[in-house]
Amino acid sequence: METRFGWTGKILKIDLTKKKISSLTTHDYSEDFLGGLGIGEKIYWDETVPETRALDPENPLILMTGPLCGTTAPSAPRLVVCGKSPMTCPERFVNASIAGFFPAELKKAGWDGVVLFGRSDTPVVIRIENGTVTLDDAAHLWGLKNTAARERIATVSGDKHKIMSIGPGGENGARMGTLLIDLAGSAGMGFGAVMGSKNVKAIVVRGTGKVPVADPEGVKQVRKKLKQMTGPGFHNLYENSMPIPGNRVVRKVHCHGCAQGCWRAVHRRPSGLEGIRKCQTVGFYMLWDMKKNGQVTDITFRAMDLANEYGLCIHEMLFLLLWIEWARDREILNEENTGLPLSDMGSLEFIERFMKMIAAREGFGRVLGEGALRAVEAFGAESKKMVLGFLTKTGRPSRTYGPKSFIISAPIHATEQRPAITSLHEICHPLTKWALWYKSKGEQSYVSTDVLRNIAEKFWGGKAAVDFSTYDGKAKAAVIIQNREYAKECLVLCDLVWPVHDDASTDDHVGDPALESRLLSAVVGRDISAEALDRIGARVLALNRAILFRDGRKGREEDTLSEVCFVSLQEPPADIFDMYNPERYLPGKGDELISHKTAAVDRKKFEKMMDEYYDLRGWDVETGLLKKTTLKELGLGFVVDSLGEKVL
Repeated sequence: METRFGWTGKILKIDLTKKKISSLTTHDYSEDFLGGLGIGEKIYWDETVPETRALDPENPLILMTGPLCGTTAPSAPRLVVCGKSPMTCPERFVNASIAGFFPAELKKAGWDGVVLFGRSDTPVVIRIENGTVTLDDAAHLWGLKNTAARERIATVSGDKHKIMSIGPGGENGARMGTLLIDLAGSAGMGFGAVMGSKNVKAIVVRGTGKVPVADPEGVKQVRKKLKQMTGPGFHNLYENSMPIPGNRVVRKVHCHGCAQGCWRAVHRRPSGLEGIRKCQTVGFYMLWDMKKNGQVTDITFRAMDLANEYGLCIHEMLFLLLWIEWARDREILNEENTGLPLSDMGSLEFIERFMKMIAAREGFGRVLGEGALRAVEAFGAESKKMVLGFLTKTGRPSRTYGPKSFIISAPIHATEQRPAITSLHEICHPLTKWALWYKSKGEQSYVSTDVLRNIAEKFWGGKAAVDFSTYDGKAKAAVIIQNREYAKECLVLCDLVWPVHDDASTDDHVGDPALESRLLSAVVGRDISAEALDRIGARVLALNRAILFRDGRKGREEDTLSEVCFVSLQEPPADIFDMYNPERYLPGKGDELISHKTAAVDRKKFEKMMDEYYDLRGWDVETGLLKKTTLKELGLGFVVDSLGEKVL
């Protein structure tokens, strides 16, 4: 049998209703869709119908690695989770990703992915021991919080096994239920609720095999190049953990195959409390802790632990807390109609009661468990207007890396059900390094205005992409960025390392957009150019849009921004760019400096930019619908018949 490097060759398929275990052949998908999100989309297209709801047995839960996972490729520790999400409004296909050691363990066990169909009649744990897969009784684990369940599993399985589990939130169908793996890795978008709807408490995996690599020396050379590029002088935006008063970083923790590291670290409080923290997980309850107690206390730390224990998304917890406080202050909500100690927001008692209520779907928790955008529906137009001040119409964050700061991100926010954080990060990272250069007068970053423009020319289609005095060049940049990031979600590479826009080892400090294709070529043993990888990204993005259309999304009439984007407001910091650059300065022409602190998107210029975006994509400009010719050029002719009037 021919060796296919980078892959094990099999995707585990489990019909939980029939308790049937089988497999799909990876190579039936990988040639055209590579891996990760691409293969996940194709399986979803083949196996679902539009009428399926997110928590129906027929909605598959798809976990897919990429060809680099489990190899010596640097910073490739992730897998993609995808399917119809209960979190978006309405329910539609989205993807999340999760990093740690579980994905590589799955590959080493001989499986490139897992696809779950149906619903078990009793709670189960899926146990994967290399090629042996069993469905074990989990009645004794059902109802347990994550730590207790994982400890019981480890008692039986041993500490070498890697575990993906859900908490009570996922078990009881809270729409924001999460999946939890090692190193506090989690995936949101309600996929914990999807796994819970299938009566699966956990997936336990142990692998002792190796993933074949065609050119180990070639991989080694890319690792060496990456180390040089990110060596002395390189500013890793995620090197130092987000500062929280009182927290001390005990040690950094790295995912499989990552030498660079990120914010993920073990934090310790003066009281001795310890836990892994990263990015937003550090302090989603901090605002209320400080309001009540005058400082950051252990309560902020404990709140994150509770979210992990119950298996609830902290983003959605934050959205709900913002609305609850607003509605309390306007006497829309009170302690009687919520059953919550609203006067005690900021206390440990409040956050414990809040999360337990949601996870159990009891009392007012039945409302809150629907997520912020659905929860406010019963409380009037003003409540809905309030949450749409920071959420998109589909229920996702609208301000984080949003169009008001970066107009490049406007087509991404407009066309995607969940604006892909990977694409938004690619926009934010070099611009934040430029902001550091500007604010520190070059002491903290070498990404000057000239370096930024050269990066834009090489990575984003031209220097105009970073001239924020104009909308010119932004549609082209958005197309290039989306293609690259959709391809990256097929590989699946870490978003905090790749792509490497800047290079500390060269005089011009401009990175290499072909590095990912070199790495892929070394792993799989075939020469895959950056252009070929870009084409895969374009194909996977177009299939994503086809899925959304088939599941009910309209074209251009839905491809718009939250109304708040068109309104000039002074808003609090929302992302890392704002943290480093609160005035939101951006470069214009020449030496011009522009502040986007109160900027609003110009509606007419936005629509003109979308005209250009659709044209560059080969989509119909008037309607935003897909064209048959474009689909066939991308190798997606098979979707045409299913889309009917939504393809021209």
